[in-house]
Amino acid sequence: MAQFIASASVAAQVSNAVESGSTLRSLKNRLQARFSTVRSSHLSEAIAAGLGFSTNAALRAALAGPQTWMLEHKKIDTMVFHRRLVELGYPLQSDFTLGPLAASPKPPAHFLDWLDQLRELEKAPSGRGGRISALRKQCANEFARTFELGYPEKEDDKRVFKRWSIGVDHTASLPGWGEKINCQRGGAVEFPGSDHRRRFYESLPLTNGKVVEYQRAMVSMPYVDAMDMPLSLEEASHLAGRIGWTCTVLSEWSWYAPGSTMLVLFKRSTPHSTMLQTWERSFKRWLLENRSTLSRSAGATRKMVMADIIDCQHLPLDLRDFEDCRERYLKEFAPHLYYGRNQGMTAVFNRLMESWTQQLLSSQEAAIK
Repeated sequence: MAQFIASASVAAQVSNAVESGSTLRSLKNRLQARFSTVRSSHLSEAIAAGLGFSTNAALRAALAGPQTWMLEHKKIDTMVFHRRLVELGYPLQSDFTLGPLAASPKPPAHFLDWLDQLRELEKAPSGRGGRISALRKQCANEFARTFELGYPEKEDDKRVFKRWSIGVDHTASLPGWGEKINCQRGGAVEFPGSDHRRRFYESLPLTNGKVVEYQRAMVSMPYVDAMDMPLSLEEASHLAGRIGWTCTVLSEWSWYAPGSTMLVLFKRSTPHSTMLQTWERSFKRWLLENRSTLSRSAGATRKMVMADIIDCQHLPLDLRDFEDCRERYLKEFAPHLYYGRNQGMTAVFNRLMESWTQQLLSSQEAAIK
């Protein structure tokens, strides 16, 4: 019996090591794709540091030890990961952009003239609110054109069927993004230190002529002398990098109390042209287009799952199948579904994705014929 228990213990350790090794390989593959110019050995060292080990060798030794199962649930500390890459000589910005900062466009003469007008108007703003608002709108539109941000938020656009706020950009996000977002109501993304915000959107078409909008960028114009601003900016930049966004300071463009505020641009990494291509055959579009049909005779669970999927700004548009969805989305943002703690909702989610993939396959076969 003792020999059997010992053999079972060894087998369990081997199984745990295999599972943890697989998890580690998956993590390494994701980060290698994100930081393609970083040497593999250096990336391994940075991952080990982020997981709490002094070296990659120490991490490898832990994989063979009795506590290897713990590695499966260990989250990488992206701040430590970032610091180790910098120590290894990589020019990593605080938003995880690799390389020196590129030169940004400078405000043109007419934009600087608008800022001068705003400064004068804001010295005695009483009765000048309309002119101030009009100038700020001109500045926002010019800024959006210059930096390819889409268009400023429109409150009463009747064509908009659905509008999504800041969502994770999965082409550039880091593993563990859900840890920060899950603690916010509705999965909202709040960049620390933000003030005087201006949101920018792009639209994605629906077959009925309406559109859905996703947030492409956000401008924050906090006061330069705001308390804890340097720390807040660093935290905001780090959060942007974790969710696949960029963070750039462009204070010479600030049109809210110009001269007294800085301008921080938060922007998705993925171009709108790519978003349009991905949207065309996405699971999310299919669900939106077929919602009324899928809701017929649907139970409460199916309706709830459909509503959650449609409402969530973080669901990737480039999902391939349910397993891909589990690994890249549910594992991060809905662990109760990833680990099967709600079998009913998980099964409904899976069936919806199966229906979508079957319809895609049928469409492809019909196109070939």
